[in-house]
Amino acid sequence: MTNISINSFTDLSLVLSQLDGPEFDHIFWKQIHGDAEAIVEFDELISEIEASKTWPRKLNWKKGRVLEDLAVFLFNRFQDVSVTKNKRPGDNETDIEARFSEKAQPPFMLQNIGPKIICECKNKKSNSIDVGMVTKLAEIIPRRGANFGVFISILGMGGYAWRYGEGKRKKIMYSEQLPIISFTVDELKSLRDGQNFYTMIREKYYALVDEVDDETADIPDQHHYEYKKRLKETLEHLLKCGIASEEDYTRLYDNLLLKYGAIEDE
Repeated sequence: MTNISINSFTDLSLVLSQLDGPEFDHIFWKQIHGDAEAIVEFDELISEIEASKTWPRKLNWKKGRVLEDLAVFLFNRFQDVSVTKNKRPGDNETDIEARFSEKAQPPFMLQNIGPKIICECKNKKSNSIDVGMVTKLAEIIPRRGANFGVFISILGMGGYAWRYGEGKRKKIMYSEQLPIISFTVDELKSLRDGQNFYTMIREKYYALVDEVDDETADIPDQHHYEYKKRLKETLEHLLKCGIASEEDYTRLYDNLLLKYGAIEDE
């Protein structure tokens, strides 16, 4: 039996607390960039997903599986994780569970993700994540002893502001404190170039929490306007109006990128 003292455990907790930032995320999720074997496997998975967009309806069962294979590949790159597929009889759906180590977790994972992530994969090229899908995942998460959900899909979350699928996940976060985030396959392609999946999860989580708490009026639009882009435009407006100086803008913009990640041009 391994001997460990109270002091040793306290030291471990202290070390982990100091590693809770994007610059340390590679310790907890092994990046694809720089790993030749992983890049080959990742490229094969992405290639098959792209090819599946042209498959006939009779191969829908296989289309779902290729996206699940990508999810399993990604979650398996976390340190000391157990990833399983859980088939629900009669439902024609498969959700993926990623159970994290109980030995040592960084604060963000411990406090905001919890013991496991439940992931749903939707390989549909003509349908985004709707209210029904969000509701179903929200019901599954606590039944599996989890409190964090992830969608991986082709088109991403449907709706905008507080409407439809996007609105539903925000209402669930507001009323139940149950975070559900969403990745498109196109977003995940950036992992090949050095992005970190754990960092992206953190950014998505903070964007959801802060947008739910944001009391400013929604921008009228025909689609969901990404929260970090709204904040960037707000900063630009404050600079233009002379409320924020160039120094203020630079400092706040750097903080925005640090918390939510890079902002892609339209």
